[in-house]
Amino acid sequence: MKLSEKLDQLFMQKFEQGLFSGNILVAKEGIPLYIGTFGLANYHNGKKLSEDSLFELASVTKPMTAIGIMILEEQGKLNYDDTIQKWIPSFPYATITLRHALTHTSGLPDYMELFERHWDHRCIATNTDVLRLLTEHRPQLNFDPGEKYQYSNTGYVCLAMVIEEVSGMSYATFMLHHIFKPSAMQRTRVMNRRYQPEYVEDFAFGYIHDVKRALFSLPDELPSYEFVNYLDGIQGDGMIHSTIMDLLSFDRALKNGHLLCASSLELAMSATVTKDGQKTPCGFGWFIDQSPKTGKKVFHSGGWPGYSTMLCRYVETDFTIIILNNVECYTEDNQQESASDWLQQIEEYVFN
Repeated sequence: MKLSEKLDQLFMQKFEQGLFSGNILVAKEGIPLYIGTFGLANYHNGKKLSEDSLFELASVTKPMTAIGIMILEEQGKLNYDDTIQKWIPSFPYATITLRHALTHTSGLPDYMELFERHWDHRCIATNTDVLRLLTEHRPQLNFDPGEKYQYSNTGYVCLAMVIEEVSGMSYATFMLHHIFKPSAMQRTRVMNRRYQPEYVEDFAFGYIHDVKRALFSLPDELPSYEFVNYLDGIQGDGMIHSTIMDLLSFDRALKNGHLLCASSLELAMSATVTKDGQKTPCGFGWFIDQSPKTGKKVFHSGGWPGYSTMLCRYVETDFTIIILNNVECYTEDNQQESASDWLQQIEEYVFN
C-alpha cells in the first residue's frame, strides 16, 4: 500500500472516531507526498476544510518570533546577549537577556497566571498589559536567568516587544515584510480575531467537541475557556495563523537560505547548556531531537483551545511533516490525541 493510502486510511479512521479534524502535509525535498483534509472549517454551517484553510498556529508561532530576532541580529541592530531591559527600559528583571528568552532559560513566570489573578476578564489584554503587570506585580523569577530550562510563553511575548522596539514596526508588520513575504506565505498573518475582528476567507474555526452531547462549541461560548477572550490581544508566543501550504513555503525558505544565513540557522537548531549542566531540549525557537530512525529533526507543536498543531523539519533526510487540527475532542472513554501523537504515527509510515 502506498504512503498516501496508508495515511488516508489512518486519518479517515481517526476522523470517524472523532479524534482528528484538520489538514496534514508530508513532503520530501519540498515536494508534497501526501496532503490530507478531514472535517469541517466551520462545524456550525458545514463548510468543509480545504488545503488553503487558515488555522491558528498557537506556539508554532515561536520559531517565527525567534527568526524575527535573528534577522535583526544579522542586520546588526541587536545582540543576543543584550538584556531585554536595554530595549524595554521598564522591564523589571535586569539580567534576563534575549538569549535567555529565546532558549527558555529566563526563569520568567507565566503571564497567564498573572492575568488570571490581576486582570478584569471583561477586557482584552495586549503585550503592553503583559509588561505592565510584570512591572506592577514583579512576580519572583522561577530561577536565576540561565540556571536551568523551563518553557516560557512570557519570554516570547517579550521578544515580540523587542522586535517592535528595535525595528520601529508593529510585530505584525515586521513579520509580514521580513518572514511571510520572503517565504511566499500567501495567506499567513498575525491575527487577533477577538481583539480586532476581521473576516478571513476559508478560516478554520477551533472547536471543543462534547461527544456525549454531540455538540461542537467555540471555546468563546464556554465559561471554562474565558481566557481565550481576555488573552486574545497578546502576540509573539502565539497568534500567527497559517495554512499547510504556507508552512511548507516557510520550510523551503529556511532550507534555501532566504530568511537566515547558514550559521544563524545552525545556531537556531542547536541546544545550549544551562548553569546546572543540563542541555536544553531546544535551540532558538525549535525543539531538537535525534533518533536513528528519523535522523536529526527540529520541530514545534502548538496547543490552544480548539487547535493542536505541529511543524516538523527533518534536517538530514529533508522530510517535512505539518499537522493542523481544529477540533479538541475527548471520546466517551476519555481518549484524546495530540499533534505529537499524530506525528509519531505518521513517522512510523514515513520512516519504516
